[in-house]
Amino acid sequence: MASDAFKDMNLRFRVHSYLRYTDLFESLCKAVFPEFGIPPERVDWLCLSVREAVNNAVLHGNKKDPAKWVEFEMERASEVVLFRVWDEGSGFDQGLLSDPTAPENLMRPSGRGIFLIRQFVDGVRFLADRPGHFGMEMRVDLTRQPKVSEQEE
Repeated sequence: MASDAFKDMNLRFRVHSYLRYTDLFESLCKAVFPEFGIPPERVDWLCLSVREAVNNAVLHGNKKDPAKWVEFEMERASEVVLFRVWDEGSGFDQGLLSDPTAPENLMRPSGRGIFLIRQFVDGVRFLADRPGHFGMEMRVDLTRQPKVSEQEE
């Protein structure tokens, strides 16, 4: 766990909308998550969640337009860590998300990102703070025990 010196931290950066930057986000997460107090058994799952959110921002929010930005924010306050991934899209209707576990969707090559994110974080909110600035906020409670799926075998 991180020392008390890291109880209240934040990190922000932004990049142009290229899929190649998903590796950068994942590397950054693996490097800084321990400093934010993320338990080792959750790091890989949470990195996957951030990666999926960034992919969605590039592909769906910004429509792969390299002139648009993807922003990443991470903050820790007390025993909660929040990750936010922002794009310049208009958002979407959550009610239109298909269930990736439905039989007709099992063989689809896409459509699992938000489902996976919800499995590995403790809360998800979709945000729109102004037109053309849509985000996903992922909450991690540092006091909860990992789910069985997150524990190392």
